Amino acid sequence: MLEGGHDCVAQSAREGGSDQAEGLRRIFEPRAPHWLPILLATGPEAVHANWLARLARAYVGQGDRTLLVDAARVQVATAFGLRLRYDLQHAFDGDCAPAAACVKAGDNLAILPAARSFARAGLSPDAVRRLEQGLRSMAAGMDSALLALAAPQAQILAALAGEQRYSDVLIVVGSGPAATQRCLDTMNAARGAADINVFRLLFQDMDSTSAGRLFPRLAAVAEREWGVRVIDGGRVADAMALVRLVRAARCRCAPDPKRTEYVRHDAAVENGS
Repeated sequence: MLEGGHDCVAQSAREGGSDQAEGLRRIFEPRAPHWLPILLATGPEAVHANWLARLARAYVGQGDRTLLVDAARVQVATAFGLRLRYDLQHAFDGDCAPAAACVKAGDNLAILPAARSFARAGLSPDAVRRLEQGLRSMAAGMDSALLALAAPQAQILAALAGEQRYSDVLIVVGSGPAATQRCLDTMNAARGAADINVFRLLFQDMDSTSAGRLFPRLAAVAEREWGVRVIDGGRVADAMALVRLVRAARCRCAPDPKRTEYVRHDAAVENGS
């Protein structure tokens, strides 16, 4: 036997055991949820909670354990006929157990009101880190986590993205003379937060003809000014558009952080077939 050969074999065995243990951990540890930021370019006061509830139910309908985080005071719980006693800030302050802040809204669906915690986080790195850790803890065991934000809060978006980047970011576009500018301002503010370069637009309070006229203008500006790709997600009033959105999100591959284009679309799903 070569000198040191036994040590090499022992080291190899140890490394093999370590690899095996790591493999088992990957199998049995809870998978991190897919985070879906929903940026409300309409302003939270104008958002209809019912379609957010339908979107969450669409994720559940596709088999996902889903957490809906209301960080925009949309009061989405009312769409489920629920009255909330606690929110995430109560849990942070020790006024309730963490589980009490997260309300069950049906099988495989929970709601977490978190607007106060987002408001208090501000720009403090420690507060942002605490908020991120709290959100990840609450979302543990979920397949999808929908995060409704009144404005793109860059630090928390970047923290939640981690190394994976977002496969989808939704922007809700409202009607009215300021709708175009509000959408573009929201997109511009969010795009640098976590290397976001693909957005999906959902149109609220407008018919399909109006949405069809507005979308090309928004897409052209985004491409020309920032090199951002924009996808037409349809209208929030169209229940099938929400289902198609969920199906498209679920068929995307895991993003590669070294690639500039991080979304692979299933053409059949995007076309609604």
